[in-house]
Amino acid sequence: MATSLKPVQEILSPQPRLWGFSATTEHYETVIFGSFGKAFLTSLGYGAMATCLAVILASMTAYALDRLRFRMRQLVFYVIVACVPLAMGAAILVVPTYIYFTALGVSNQWYTLPLIYLALNLPLATWVMKGAIEAVPTELDQAGKLDGLSNIGILARVILPLCRPGIFAAGMLVFIGAWSEFLAGTVLVQSPTLRPVQVAIYSYITAFGRAWGPLTAAAILAVVPILVLLFALGRHLVSGLMSGSVK
Repeated sequence: MATSLKPVQEILSPQPRLWGFSATTEHYETVIFGSFGKAFLTSLGYGAMATCLAVILASMTAYALDRLRFRMRQLVFYVIVACVPLAMGAAILVVPTYIYFTALGVSNQWYTLPLIYLALNLPLATWVMKGAIEAVPTELDQAGKLDGLSNIGILARVILPLCRPGIFAAGMLVFIGAWSEFLAGTVLVQSPTLRPVQVAIYSYITAFGRAWGPLTAAAILAVVPILVLLFALGRHLVSGLMSGSVK
């Protein structure tokens, strides 16, 4: 934090000071009005798209796994649970994903990274939403059917309004996973206008050295959305993750 507020001469001083220097915002101005600012907004868009799609698809999948009866239902659930670690990143899948996306002609597009973020985080979101839906009594489903609601109607009008903590928890985990991902953003998009924020940070590290002022300012700004999200919705995270743990 202190380095991002120091003038260049203070940063390069042989006797660094933690306080007592003349603070400046020049590094933040350089970062915000430069390429990093565009990458910041781009990543917000990526995260929003991945989060909305993941919550919708995870809710429908979790409802089907918990309320409907079909063949190999348990096997499908076990496969989803086995894929939950993908939310922590799957470096081993980057090369085959790049080859596959390139063959389909969908690499280096505005929707490339949202699709990757969705695929990586959907199993985790489904697991969270299934726990939330399990906590809703099945008697409410029967009441909805008596009122003439379809399965989609029961899910949208009866179950999801009671699963708000689970929705918030799933959405937060997906957004954090999408915002923090680095490797796919490095490999699957090459256009500077499509770079996510984590890749943009590394633009201040070159073969000729490191621009410590902009680098630290960019790193601090990259943490801000996560902190805002946790402060605003953090109380829902624990309750959402605990949904369904006690029936």
